[in-house]
Amino acid sequence: MSLQTELLWKPLLEAAAQTIVGAIGGYMFTAAIKRATRHSTFDGPMDLWRRGLHERIIGDGDKLILQGIISPYSQLFPGDPMLNATRYNKLYSFQGKISNEEFQAMEFFAGSDAALRIGSLNGETLVGLYARYGFIGEGLVGVVPTKILLDSIPDFFHRNYFGANATIYGRLAKCPAQHGYVAQSIARKSGIDIDISSYKDIYYLQINKIVVATRPDQKTCTLLGSGWAVTESSADQYLIQYGYLSESAERKACNSRILDSRAWKRAKVFYDDLSAPSNEFSFRRNYIA
Repeated sequence: MSLQTELLWKPLLEAAAQTIVGAIGGYMFTAAIKRATRHSTFDGPMDLWRRGLHERIIGDGDKLILQGIISPYSQLFPGDPMLNATRYNKLYSFQGKISNEEFQAMEFFAGSDAALRIGSLNGETLVGLYARYGFIGEGLVGVVPTKILLDSIPDFFHRNYFGANATIYGRLAKCPAQHGYVAQSIARKSGIDIDISSYKDIYYLQINKIVVATRPDQKTCTLLGSGWAVTESSADQYLIQYGYLSESAERKACNSRILDSRAWKRAKVFYDDLSAPSNEFSFRRNYIA
């Protein structure tokens, strides 16, 4: 098997970037919601996914208010979190054969909690939306004009900033998702059946207003997820560290373990553009800009 064939993270990251560009490009500024009705307010993304989308209370184009964390760390592979367990369990229950390289790629994708921080793009910013005590794998992607974002949260692009508990106003929209198709093609070669119907279009939130919590009893929040890097080492293509991104010391320790890894000398992309050792490891530079 050639190196080009082995490095299955390349098409996965390219597809993730296309999804990001689709969401950024699909944003149309909408007026702030003046008032909320009972059915359009949701307690975090899981409430939105389960009660709002699965029970069809809301749909594409509807306005809503979301209570939860707004974070510079978004999801690398956004999707319906209600399917996370099914997708991950498939990886350990199929009857076919899978190579080490294919298994690494599928485990990276199926883990669902890989974080990504890339900053502002063409005047808009990709953000992650989570429950107040959140998990990357149970989130929603949002897009917000950078000016609106910085007016509400001036420190949003500080390298040590992880997010804030807030009331977030916006409009639900869809964009095409490419990463599901790539993952399905990898899986099919190994005899794994992945249903990508939920990946044809990914829901995201076009944000037009942010009200950050200011009361001490409302400000506390946490965010759990995985930092990662990808390398050209076929044995260690994915360097992953699981931890609380909201805890500065823990996040730094996770990053250090990635950077100190034996395979780092062959690294190509790092998950956090703001903390990358140099611009050559930037996801944005390699796949978007």
